[in-house]
Amino acid sequence: MSAEIYKPTNNWKLRKEFFYEQIKNREIIIKNWRNDDIKKIFEILEKPNWAPWLRASAETLEGRAKTFLEGQFLMIEKNGIPLVSLSTNRTFWNGNPNELPSWDEVAGDPPTFENTYQEAGNTLCLMSMNVNPEYQNSGLASLMIDYIINNKMHGTTNIIGSFRPNGFGKYKIEHPETNFSDYCSMTREDGLPIDPWLRTLIRNGMMPICVDPNAMRVEVPIEEFLNFKETYKPNLWREISSGLWECGEVGSWTITDKGIAVYTESNLWGRLL
Repeated sequence: MSAEIYKPTNNWKLRKEFFYEQIKNREIIIKNWRNDDIKKIFEILEKPNWAPWLRASAETLEGRAKTFLEGQFLMIEKNGIPLVSLSTNRTFWNGNPNELPSWDEVAGDPPTFENTYQEAGNTLCLMSMNVNPEYQNSGLASLMIDYIINNKMHGTTNIIGSFRPNGFGKYKIEHPETNFSDYCSMTREDGLPIDPWLRTLIRNGMMPICVDPNAMRVEVPIEEFLNFKETYKPNLWREISSGLWECGEVGSWTITDKGIAVYTESNLWGRLL
């Protein structure tokens, strides 16, 4: 099978039926990733999909598998090509939106889940999903979400995520007056979100809960910030006011008077089950 098989179609239900047939025929396999998968996951899935200050290192991926192997998923073709990775953590949530943590708090420090994973937790939290760039916009992310919902772990009553509407980064450069919350509520003529990732989630039954206002925070020395600005999508960087930078990502950078650059971004908490 090649990437050309996965050409997008407007009928997402037909795409899902097609992929389930591939799973039935063992053309596509979903499994828990192991140490010998990590190098491919990092190089083919993680690295191309994340800005350098946000991507998980190979060591972090290995740590997550060591902490919670059953919650680390990998979709591959039968020839071994990685298609989609999904990292989840198991925690406890009482159902109160006001008591939801941030993405960073669920990931923990280090972000290997080793300090936050709860074996008897009632909640599976989707933390990070990556799709092979050659197969994006094809329905594979939807298939992975469907798989997680239909194979609910014993003892879990909630499936939630602090979801990252990745289209916001470029949108706010062209529409600087639009804030994060408003963007998450914007829809197309068909009533679905304008954001591609939120659109996929809504199609899979996601119910928005609330904004995660301080989902991710990264601090780096000013020298490292300048290197990011010069080497990572340099055409997308804009200083919109003194010391405040947009970079084409969901979040923004602030330069402090102590010579530290701070990246912060919001996400959207949503519930799949």
